[in-house]
Amino acid sequence: MWTIGSLSIRESAVVGSLILDFAIQLSALVIAASLRTDKFYDLLGSTNFIAAAIATLTYAHYYHARQIVVTVFVCCWALRLGSLLFYRVLKTGGDSRFKDIKDKPHKFFVAWFLQACWVFIVLLPVVILNGTQRNRGLWASDIIGGIFFWVGWTCEATADFQKLMFKRDPANKGKFINVGLWAYARYPNYFGEILQWWGIWLMCIAALTGAYWVSVVSPLFTMLLTLGVSGVPMQEKQQAERWGKDPAFQAWKKSTHLLVPLPKIRNRKDREAMRNIQAEQEQSSQESEP
Repeated sequence: MWTIGSLSIRESAVVGSLILDFAIQLSALVIAASLRTDKFYDLLGSTNFIAAAIATLTYAHYYHARQIVVTVFVCCWALRLGSLLFYRVLKTGGDSRFKDIKDKPHKFFVAWFLQACWVFIVLLPVVILNGTQRNRGLWASDIIGGIFFWVGWTCEATADFQKLMFKRDPANKGKFINVGLWAYARYPNYFGEILQWWGIWLMCIAALTGAYWVSVVSPLFTMLLTLGVSGVPMQEKQQAERWGKDPAFQAWKKSTHLLVPLPKIRNRKDREAMRNIQAEQEQSSQESEP
């Protein structure tokens, strides 16, 4: 394997991606802090994924099919999610997460610093893959990982689109979404997010040896953030504040899975509750029609 100084191409790709990641984040932080805006926070995070993935691929000059496919997958994920989040923040006028910290430089810095850490940790298996010349041909993990990624991508994209359309309907103002994939799971978008990164990691394992297996931290960290930190817990708190005393919400919450959008076996009481919810929704829709 080629070396630069005492570092192999793979190791220097890891170091280089880390430097690029933090350079982009800190440069954006200076602009965001001076303008006191949070509008391009998520957009920059997604852009960082694309920049680091492409940079490590072109830097190492190893263009095997696996590396190209995984890099394209990362770009597909980042372009869709980044565009959606940027559109949403433009429509709402800001990000509620930054409401109380935009005017507090030290806390604002921490937010951007943590995003840089998130990008590096989650992208680590891709950086390792792109920095190695090892090409082991097609593995079963490539096929399984590819299926995982596209099932997850489709699930997340569908759930996000359904929620976007639901919120755009004036008749649904103040209501919780329980249609489409959301009729079967409370967080189908998070299920898709987790599945995508497990898929990407599986497609990278042919390049992993020794200490590089630590890259499994990528999908595990995604699960931790989604299920234990900034995903489900924050959403659960907001939902409890808005609809915690709503019987329809409690019935929907009880009769759906947390993540996986699949039909749930319901007892008689749950079925009756769901029928009442549907009847109320149909009546509300009819009343809102001109």
